[in-house]
Amino acid sequence: MIAALRYEFVMQVRRPSLWIVYALVFAVLVATLPFGTLDLNAYDGAVARQAMSVAAQILVSLLPIVYGSLLADRPLRDRVLRVEPLLDATPSGRTARLIGKWAGACAATAVPFAIAYFGRALLYAIVEGQPSALGWAALTFLASVLPGLVFIGALAFAGPLLLPPMMFRVLFVAYWFWGNLIPATMMPTLSHTIFSATGEYVRYGIIAPYPIDYGPDPAAVLDFLRPDHTPATAGLWIGVMIVLAAAVLSLVRLHASRSED
Repeated sequence: MIAALRYEFVMQVRRPSLWIVYALVFAVLVATLPFGTLDLNAYDGAVARQAMSVAAQILVSLLPIVYGSLLADRPLRDRVLRVEPLLDATPSGRTARLIGKWAGACAATAVPFAIAYFGRALLYAIVEGQPSALGWAALTFLASVLPGLVFIGALAFAGPLLLPPMMFRVLFVAYWFWGNLIPATMMPTLSHTIFSATGEYVRYGIIAPYPIDYGPDPAAVLDFLRPDHTPATAGLWIGVMIVLAAAVLSLVRLHASRSED
């Protein structure tokens, strides 16, 4: 597992397309958002923890699309290169290789995401003279961003086993907007629920219940999946993301076992 993790990490992080696509989408994100949204002190009474929450909210709107799309070609790579029989002949098991491959590829694909976020946090800490922003940034990333990326990474490993990678990318983009970003009152959606991968429950339930609180809305369908943002529901959301990721990876392993037969 460790060997697979290291290999996949190095392989993925060295891909020029990884950095190019992230840079292009990040540039579009900065260019299209209103200036007031990019100003982390635009809200009255903003402090470091709230500013880092806002920064995470901005980046998590589009960068997970890049993250999931760039992972879509990793699950089938061994099969395309016809090295699966060679790997099966090694002492390592398929489950260990799967976990290592998933963890390494996901970690590498998250590196540009983390650089963009912590770079913004460092700039904020220097300009505003608030070094505590770096600590809040670390907490925000680990608690509100990382669990969502864990689930998205598992989903990106499962999808291409059922669909061609390009078709999966198209459907994944549609899923991200439908299930995470659109207003809950527009149509039946998982947006702003405990199944949304944007980390709102942690940001607004623990770190900074500010400036927006997406609470229950009687006019929205599936409103029972939108409890109030509290520390308890934040913990529930983290648990849901981990359980979903484990379930999806289990299905991937089951699929691999049936392919062997």
